[in-house]
Amino acid sequence: MPNEFDQNAVSSMTSVLSSIEHDRQTYQWFLMLMTLSDIQKDLCGNTAIKQEYQALKKIQIAEILAYLSLALIMAVSCFLKQPLGMLTGAVPLIVLCRLFRKNRSCVARISREFLVKHILPQELKKQTLYQTCEYLSKQYKIPSLVDVIAGQDFVGRKVILGAVLFIPFICPFKNYQILIATVIVYFATIAALNTSVVVRKLK
Repeated sequence: MPNEFDQNAVSSMTSVLSSIEHDRQTYQWFLMLMTLSDIQKDLCGNTAIKQEYQALKKIQIAEILAYLSLALIMAVSCFLKQPLGMLTGAVPLIVLCRLFRKNRSCVARISREFLVKHILPQELKKQTLYQTCEYLSKQYKIPSLVDVIAGQDFVGRKVILGAVLFIPFICPFKNYQILIATVIVYFATIAALNTSVVVRKLK
């Protein structure tokens, strides 16, 4: 049995799966990879993994409904010029956070099956997470993990800048109200960037 805690190992199955569960960009990258049609066909011969993909689809529907609810709350609050009403957007945000945790667990279990099947443990130990993702991104022709991180940061900055510039014109709120609206827009953007639909569009 391979030693998962080899002191000379650069990475391991445990560390990769932990990164998927706890690091947002790593999760997003592996979700992008695991939802490629070729990989789904390859892995769905395993009944347990097929069930994980079915669970992902259900979570995706729930994500869309939660995000539509959030968008509706924000739009109505803006139209009625009631920024404090945006605080009720915390409810769908909490729901989205719970869905993200479930999604990450599904992606981690699917990714484990993929890595066991396609990458030898000794090879995984010789490469950092970034090197492994770089290798797989070239093999499957998708953006690398570094590209995903850079893209997410770029989008986040643009959204914050856009919110600060345009919210005062769209909704004539007071200063503290604009701050509330901007914070809500920021977290809504982070929520959107974590949804299965948006992540898959990145490829």
